[in-house]
Amino acid sequence: MAITLNTQPDRYELLLAYRPLVYEFSSDDVNIVSCVVEVLANDVRVAVKSVQPDLGTTDEFTVDISSEVQKQLSSTLVTLGSNGIITDANNLNNFRIKIYEVTEVAGVLTTAYNPADASNSSYDLQTTKIVVANWTESHVDYNSFTMVDYYNNDALTDRKFLSESPLVKEIELGQNEFLGIAYYDSTGALLNTDTIALSAWVTSWTFINEIESQIYYYVGVGTQNLINEGISLTNVAYYTVQLVNTVNNCSELRRYNIVDACDTDTRIHWFNRFGKQESLTFKGNKIETVSTSTSTFEKALGNTYSSSARGTTTIQTTRANSFEAYTKSVGREIYQLAQSIAFNNNAYVELDDAYFPIIIDDIETVKVDEKNMPIQFKLSYRLANRDKGIRG
Repeated sequence: MAITLNTQPDRYELLLAYRPLVYEFSSDDVNIVSCVVEVLANDVRVAVKSVQPDLGTTDEFTVDISSEVQKQLSSTLVTLGSNGIITDANNLNNFRIKIYEVTEVAGVLTTAYNPADASNSSYDLQTTKIVVANWTESHVDYNSFTMVDYYNNDALTDRKFLSESPLVKEIELGQNEFLGIAYYDSTGALLNTDTIALSAWVTSWTFINEIESQIYYYVGVGTQNLINEGISLTNVAYYTVQLVNTVNNCSELRRYNIVDACDTDTRIHWFNRFGKQESLTFKGNKIETVSTSTSTFEKALGNTYSSSARGTTTIQTTRANSFEAYTKSVGREIYQLAQSIAFNNNAYVELDDAYFPIIIDDIETVKVDEKNMPIQFKLSYRLANRDKGIRG
């Protein structure tokens, strides 16, 4: 018998992992009782689901694979000092499903699905591939969401970066900043009068033998990234970043004001709702607290004195470093950016040109009033890895 695919996610659109990815299909077998659905990531089986008929039907089925897809996508930090165009290989993958009928005749269940064979070719239907990004949008934002905002179009000149930062932002010399990008066709990205080659970008979502075009990238736009690119920032007070292609289609314009660095600066990196790396310098006060915890055991004292004898003995002491980092007085846009850390809090602090994972314990804001909106933002965090002392 046969499976008919009625609806599926759009294979010609970049899809969001944190929205439903729904397939609807039906069977013409009168003995159908359920279906087995295999989820494949890049043609490798990663999950299996048993799907029952839709309520009120005996041969129609609906399956949402978003939960399985989310587990196969991840965001990775960009190497500090990287410049030019950087491929983001882990944030994007292709998926398809295989469907197997399960029938029942005279109380005997029959199916071609074989859990021991991950490359089983005896499926009843295999779908075409879809391509999904590690990307989430809130229910409110999704109401007005359109992917057109993020890819090139001859009639449009303000395509968005995959960033939640405001269009005007401060940055210090020697800092790394990366902007996520997608769906462009360009032979160069214009940074004032300097150009970075972008020959790999594309104008639309295309498939070649069911392999998606690679369209998910970063571009290094921090002061250190530009210097490593060979772009001089001597005597520069600010610079602008805009992507421009050969027929003058372009992205939104972003500006970076170069400001002085301070000893108390704390550079935090995290992943935004696009699954892309975001960065912010906390330029206010910084408070460090060191706490220790000790594990001990008790043993009996001897009958005679010994300088090494002790009733309570330390097994090991661990040390945790906790911090409170403050912004200076900021406006609503930086406040909203900082809030993103709390929502997508797989975060890191940059120390001595390296990333260190942190655990965010608390986020607080202090507002003067709702109209003026001078805001100070406080981030309480601790290093994810504790230091262990020598065992006693």
